[in-house]
Amino acid sequence: MLPRTLTTAFLFTQFILLMIVYVGILALRTGEKSYSLFSDNPRLATRNLPPLVLGFGLVTLACLAFSQGFFLLSKPILSGLELPALSRTDAFLAVFVLDIAGAGLLMAITGGSKESPFAAVLFTLPALSIFLRESPTRFFIYTGLAVVLLLLFQRPRESGRATVENPKHMLAFQLVTLGCLTLIAVIGYATRAAS
Repeated sequence: MLPRTLTTAFLFTQFILLMIVYVGILALRTGEKSYSLFSDNPRLATRNLPPLVLGFGLVTLACLAFSQGFFLLSKPILSGLELPALSRTDAFLAVFVLDIAGAGLLMAITGGSKESPFAAVLFTLPALSIFLRESPTRFFIYTGLAVVLLLLFQRPRESGRATVENPKHMLAFQLVTLGCLTLIAVIGYATRAAS
C-alpha cells in the first residue's frame, strides 16, 4: 500500500476509535457513579473525560494530518506555504504511543484493567499496527506497552473503599468491545493483501 493510503486509513481508523471511546464514555455517564482508582470515594469518574478525549483526539489527528504522506495532498491549497511535516513513521509511532497511553489512562480512571470497558481499546492497538504495516519491532513495542499498562492497572480494589455499581457498565463494555472488534475486522479486511 502507498504511504498516503496507509496514512488515510490510519486517520479514518483513529477517528472511528475516538468515536468508539466517546460512545463508551457516554454510556458510562448515563449510569450513576463510576469507580476510579485515583479517588478514595466513588465519584462520577467520567465527567471530565469528554474534554480530555477531544483534546487527545485533536493532537493525534493533527499528528496524522501533518504527516508527509497526507500533508502533501494539501500543498496546492496552501499556495507554496511551507509548513513542517512529520515523517509517516514518526507520526504513526507518536499516535500509537499516545493511543496506548490514553487507553491506559482511561482504564485507570474507569476501574482498572479488570473492570474498565476501555481495556478492549488497549488490545485493539497492537492488532491495528499490523494492519497499518508497522514494523515487527514496533508491533512488539506496542504489545509490550499494552501488557505493562494492563498489569500496572490490574491491582485489586483496596478493602474498605466504598464502591457504587454503575448500571450502564455492561452496556459501555459491550459497545466498546464490539466497536473495537468491528474496527479490527474492517481495517483487517480493507488492508489485506490483494489476491
